[in-house]
Amino acid sequence: MKTDFFAVIGHPVSHSLSPELFRAFADETGITGGSYIRAGGYQLSGLLAMLKELNVCGFNVTKPYKESIIPQLSSLTPDARGIGAVNTVTLNGAGKILTGSNTDCSGVLQPLISGRTMTLMGKTVLVAGAGGSARAAVFSLKKAGASVHITNRNPGRGHTVSRLFSVPFHPLKEISSALSGFDILIWTIPAYPPGLKLELHSHQLVLDANYRISPDSSYFGQAKRLDGLHWLVHQGWKSFCAFTGNEPSKLFPDFAVIRNRLNTVMRPAPGIIALTGFMGAGKSTIGRALAAGLGWDFFDTDKMCENKAGKSIEKMFIENGEREFRKLETEQTLKALSGRKRVIALGGGAVCTPEITRELQKSAFTVWLYQPPEVIEKRCSTHRGRPLFSTESFRKMLRTRTPAYISASNLIMDSTGASIGEFTSHLLSEFSFFVLK
Repeated sequence: MKTDFFAVIGHPVSHSLSPELFRAFADETGITGGSYIRAGGYQLSGLLAMLKELNVCGFNVTKPYKESIIPQLSSLTPDARGIGAVNTVTLNGAGKILTGSNTDCSGVLQPLISGRTMTLMGKTVLVAGAGGSARAAVFSLKKAGASVHITNRNPGRGHTVSRLFSVPFHPLKEISSALSGFDILIWTIPAYPPGLKLELHSHQLVLDANYRISPDSSYFGQAKRLDGLHWLVHQGWKSFCAFTGNEPSKLFPDFAVIRNRLNTVMRPAPGIIALTGFMGAGKSTIGRALAAGLGWDFFDTDKMCENKAGKSIEKMFIENGEREFRKLETEQTLKALSGRKRVIALGGGAVCTPEITRELQKSAFTVWLYQPPEVIEKRCSTHRGRPLFSTESFRKMLRTRTPAYISASNLIMDSTGASIGEFTSHLLSEFSFFVLK
């Protein structure tokens, strides 16, 4: 039976809670949602080609692609066009028409309307930031009847948004003296600049888009702070309904339950990064470079198997058979997964072994190194020592393994257009949200 496949794209995207949010909605509503995974790439064009090859049914969009993806789309909803940014893409019909929408409007408005604010008509609101999220906030709040102002660290970008939406701009470094005039502060800046005195009072409200990090308890003064999970859950619900064909107003999950569930899955930085993918994807070469960049140890499970058996993998398949090799591979992979601060290059078929995938889910952050099928086929057909490769069976094997790669991985990465050094740097910055020590 075909399973729908959805994704969230961005860079960095490894910290995203969107896969967990998608599963939570499916569990709470009883709607079968399908598979959902994080996806990234060195170039947006390669990333989109990868999603097309994998027959993705829809995807969410985060930084830095909310604006740059627009030229790649066939159509935009009125809200997305008005905001000038997209965070949800649906594919309609056999023609694969890509429609961009923006559900951040719900992420902003619903936490405020369902809370103590109740109505936004006539409220004075300050939006901090100038990216796609800030644009969505300004657009939706103006539409709801609020009086909106904007502030930003970069005056140039701030003035651009100010002119686009015809709202006043205030430099962030000078904002302290003006704060008393606002009912609500919408914080979309992905950090908390030191030195600011945001002395808000108890009658004021802050909606903070950040959900992975939190400021000191006194950063926003005495104002009540709604963290980014409120925003994430409400915009995510509208995306989920768009993907699954359900009407958001006819079925509601318990949003508090969803937020609490997401809090429980915010896991610490991984002590192991495992690289999976088809033979010829570059797992060993990239894994070795990534480990060097992190200052971690590197393990290649194919080499571990060869050292243990005293023969090449090709000979193991010929003399002992695949079943015996898989037993040895499981033993050596579990050994590699028993430590920390290590990068592991997995064998091409390792994630098809349930015992290995279970341990990966417990111990590692697993990255599927994706390469277009034609690239893999060319590499493997000209390389000796690929025990399971033949041109005739290649496409069938790739189709068979793809669901295993998806279910075992936390992230898919496409390296199209990058050298080894460039892609390694890209991966290192991908993990910047983790404290890798």
